[in-house]
Amino acid sequence: MIAIVGPYYAVQQAIMASYIARDQLIASSLAQEGAEYIYFVRDSNYLGGDSWLTGLSTCQSSYGCTVDPSQNTIAACASSGCKPLSLSSSNLYTQNTSYPATRFTRTVKVQTVSSTEVRVNVVVTWNSEHHAYTVDVQETLYNWL
Repeated sequence: MIAIVGPYYAVQQAIMASYIARDQLIASSLAQEGAEYIYFVRDSNYLGGDSWLTGLSTCQSSYGCTVDPSQNTIAACASSGCKPLSLSSSNLYTQNTSYPATRFTRTVKVQTVSSTEVRVNVVVTWNSEHHAYTVDVQETLYNWL
């Protein structure tokens, strides 16, 4: 019995580790995408002649916001938290709730440091095998014009 259970357990643990690694990679990419979208908004504001933080006030609340690059939207999170990301039919992560929800939730917060600097914090959370996981990306964004 031990000769059968031992290798089975080892294979099961290896498979679970690979699932966790896959999810960490997805979460890291989602967090980086959130930060890059904030950069995109800042740069678009420059090109459009607007103030560099136009459109990001929603993300400056204590609850944070969700960003959806596939729909070019920013939405406030509720006090109960942000809604989970969905997976579109073209395999893009989106906030569009007409698609099936995933286990990943992305929250973006923008904190003012000075008149020319903000701190962008993107947190992606998910649950896997009854454990909660988090990827946290912090970036500093400057008003460089």
